[in-house]
Amino acid sequence: MKCFLCKSDHGSPNNLVKHFKVIHGLCTGRTLFLKCGQEGCSRSFGSFSGLRKHLNKCHGSSLVDSVESDLSYPQSTINTSNVFHVEESTEELEAESQLSSPYIVNSCSAVISDLKAAGVAQSTLNSVVTSMEEIVQDIHQHAKETVIKHVFSNERETEMCKKVEACFEGLENPFTILNSEYKRSKFMTDKWEMVEPIECVIGSRFDTRRNKKTGTYDQVVVQDKFMYIPILSTLQSIFKSPYVAEMLQRSATSDSRLRDICDGSFFKSHPLFSTEKQTIQIQMFYDDFEVANPLGPKRGIHKLGGVYFTLRNFSPKWNSFLANIHLCALFHAQDVKRYGFSEIFAPIVRDIKVLESDGIEIPLYNGFVRGTVVQVTGDNLGLHCLFGLVESFSARYCCRFCLAEKEDFQTEFSEDSSKIVLRTKDVHTAHCQEMACNPSLPYVFGVKRSCILNSLEYFHTTENFSVDVMHDVLEGVGQYELKLLFLYLKEKHVTSAEIHSRIQSFDYGFMERNNRPVAVNLSEGSNDLGLNASQSWCLLRNVPLIFGDLFTSTDQHWSLLLLLLQIINIIFSPMLSQGLCVYLKHLIVDHHTLFKKLYPQKNLLPKHHFLVHYPRCIQKIGPVLHSWCMRYEGKHNFFKKQLKSFKNITKTLAKKHQFHMAHSWRNSTTFSRFDIGPGKMVSLNMVKGGSGIAMAMQVPISIQVMKVNWAKHNGFVYRPNLVICGKVESEVPVFYQIESVLIMFEKLLLLTVPLVTVTFQEHFHAYEVIKSKQDYVFFHVDNLHYPRPFDIQMSYGGNDTTLLIVPYCFLW
Repeated sequence: MKCFLCKSDHGSPNNLVKHFKVIHGLCTGRTLFLKCGQEGCSRSFGSFSGLRKHLNKCHGSSLVDSVESDLSYPQSTINTSNVFHVEESTEELEAESQLSSPYIVNSCSAVISDLKAAGVAQSTLNSVVTSMEEIVQDIHQHAKETVIKHVFSNERETEMCKKVEACFEGLENPFTILNSEYKRSKFMTDKWEMVEPIECVIGSRFDTRRNKKTGTYDQVVVQDKFMYIPILSTLQSIFKSPYVAEMLQRSATSDSRLRDICDGSFFKSHPLFSTEKQTIQIQMFYDDFEVANPLGPKRGIHKLGGVYFTLRNFSPKWNSFLANIHLCALFHAQDVKRYGFSEIFAPIVRDIKVLESDGIEIPLYNGFVRGTVVQVTGDNLGLHCLFGLVESFSARYCCRFCLAEKEDFQTEFSEDSSKIVLRTKDVHTAHCQEMACNPSLPYVFGVKRSCILNSLEYFHTTENFSVDVMHDVLEGVGQYELKLLFLYLKEKHVTSAEIHSRIQSFDYGFMERNNRPVAVNLSEGSNDLGLNASQSWCLLRNVPLIFGDLFTSTDQHWSLLLLLLQIINIIFSPMLSQGLCVYLKHLIVDHHTLFKKLYPQKNLLPKHHFLVHYPRCIQKIGPVLHSWCMRYEGKHNFFKKQLKSFKNITKTLAKKHQFHMAHSWRNSTTFSRFDIGPGKMVSLNMVKGGSGIAMAMQVPISIQVMKVNWAKHNGFVYRPNLVICGKVESEVPVFYQIESVLIMFEKLLLLTVPLVTVTFQEHFHAYEVIKSKQDYVFFHVDNLHYPRPFDIQMSYGGNDTTLLIVPYCFLW
C-alpha cells in the first residue's frame, strides 16, 4: 500500500491510514482530500473510512485487514463536505449485520437514536458516527498490534498467532453498519421494525415561484402533501412488543367505582366493545402546534397539525409514557383550510374500517382482533374544527354536547333543564343534510359540515364524551375566577404589590418547585393570569394558604373559590363513584349560581357551560383526567426541538419520530417503572424500622438493601420528608411521612411514620395533620391508595404553625 504523498510502502490499509494521521497530520474535515495512490488507480476520497473500504475491496484481496472489505463500493457521489456516501445492496447489509455483535450494535444504535431525538443535525450526526468509527477502528488495530507484539513477539508464524489474528479480523466495527442515513434507516426497519411514514398527496394548487434563471415570477403547480403513518402497521408493531402483556394487565375490582373507560356506561353498552372480549380501543388526539420561533417572521407559516393516538386497552399509568403516544398523521395546518379534514383523514378512516370489519392478527390473542375509535380528544377549537362544528365560541350554538343557545349559558346550569337539549345521531344527521341541501347557510344549530369519522361503523361525534380539563379549567375557568378574586382583594384588602409579593414568596414545597408561578397578569384586558396549566394548578391549590388570612369564613367570594376547588378535586380524581358524579352536578349548579350573584355584570365563559356536561361525561367514560391534553401536548416538544431545516418538514419530522419510536419500543429502559438516585447498600438491621420489614417479608434481618436519596416511580418522585396517602379509614385519608426510600428485591419500598389526620380545614381547603409516635410502617408503591406524594405546608405568614396537606384530588 503506497502513500500518495511520500510514496512510502505500508503493509495494510489500516497501516496506511495510520501513516496519514501520524506522519502527515491529516484529519477529518471538509478540507480532507485523500488519493488512492495505488498503481493504475486515480480514485480520491474525503474520509478515511471511504479510502479504507476502497483499498480492502480493490487492492487488498490478499491483505484482508478489515471486516469492512465485505462492502461493495459502487460509483461514489460527492456532497458539499467532500465525504463520499455509498448505496449498499440489501444482501451486503445483511451480511454485515450478521458479523456484528447484536448487543454492541444495538447499544451504538441507541446512542445514535438519542442524539437524533435530542435534535442533533444530520450533518453533525454523520460526523459523530464517522469519528466514532475511526476511534473504534484505531482501538481495534492498537489492541491487535499490542497482543501480537507481547504474546507472539517471536512466534508470528505459529498456528495460535494466526488464530488470534483471524479473531481480530473477524471483529466488526459496530459503527460500520450505521455510518450513513441509508444504513441507519435499513437497520431500524429490519431490526427494530420501524413503521415507515407514507407521503400522501392532498391536492394541487397554483403558487407564485421565482425563476432563478430569468429572475421573473411564474405561476407553477404545487402538490400539497402530508405524512401518514399506517395505523394498522403501528398496531401490529405495538402488539409484538414484549411489554404489551404487562401493560394489558388490569387489577380485578369488585366495586362499581369508575377507574377507566371500561367502567363507564358508554363502554358497557357499546355494540363492539360490550360484545367482544378482545378489542382494540383507539383514543385519537388532534392539535396544531408551532415548530418555528413563535416571535420570528416564520410564525404561522410552518404551523403543523398532528394526529396522535393511544390505546385505552392499556391502563392510564402506562399511557402517561410518551412512547405510548403514537403519531398517526402530520400535515401543514394551512392545508386544513385549503382542503378540509376529509382528505387528511381518508387513509386513517380507511384503515380503521378494515380494523372494524376484518381486524388484525395478534399472536398474543391467537387470532384476529377487531377494534375502532373509542374517543377523540383535543382542545375545544380543534375538536369543533374536526367535527365540523362552528369554530367561534361567540356563535349562537357553540356547544358540541347540546343545542343550548349562548344566552342560556348564563341561566341554565344543569342538563336537567328543558332548554338544554342534547345532540343525538339522528338530530346531527338531519342538521348535516340541511347544510348539504342549502350550502349558503352559515351553519345549522352550530353544524357546518359532516365529519368523515362519522362514516365509521362504531363511532359518532355525538357519542364523543372526552373533555379537556387542562383548557376548560386550568387555562380557562380557574384563571378567570382567580383574577376576579385578586381584583376583589385589590379593591378591599391589599395592594397589587402585596398580591404579587405573597405569590412569589410563598413556599410551595418540593413537589411544586418547578410549577410555582413567577408573576400574574392583573390587567383588565384579558380573562387569564398569563400562566400555563401547571402553574395555574399549583396556584389554585395554594391560594387558600396564601390568602386565607385575609378572608372571613362568611365571605361569599371566598366561598366561590372553595366551591371551585371542590369541583376541581372531583374532576381530577383518578377514581370516582356514581354518588360523586351526582354531588359534582349539584356543586356546579351552586358554583354557577353564586358566581352570577357576586358578578352579575360578568358573563360566564363557554367553558363554564362545558362544566355542566362533565358529570354525564364522567359517567359515560370514567375519569376525564385520562383523556386530557396535557400528555399529548407534551409530545409536541419532540417535534419542536428537532427541526433544523424547513424543507419538507413533515417528512423530516415524521421519519425522525418513527426512528425514535422504533428505538424506544425496543429499549428495555423506556418503560422502566422506576429510577433511583444516589444511595448505598446497608444491612436491614441498620435501618430504622427494618425489623418490621424483615418480619413482614419473611427475610433475615441481616439482608442487604439499598437506601437511596430518592426514587422515581411511574413519574412520581419519592424522597424522605414527603407525605403519601396510604389508605382511607371512615372516609378520612391516612397520611404517612416518608422516613427512608429502600430498594429490596427490585421493589421500591417506602418506610414511613404515620401522621394523625385531625380534620379537614375547609377554610384552607387542606387536611390538618400532627406527627405521631407510632411504629414505622412500610409500603410498596403499588399498594398506595393514591400514588402522588404531598408536601407538608403551612399557611402564609408564619404565625400559624399548623401542619397542612393540600390534596390534588378527592381522596376517598
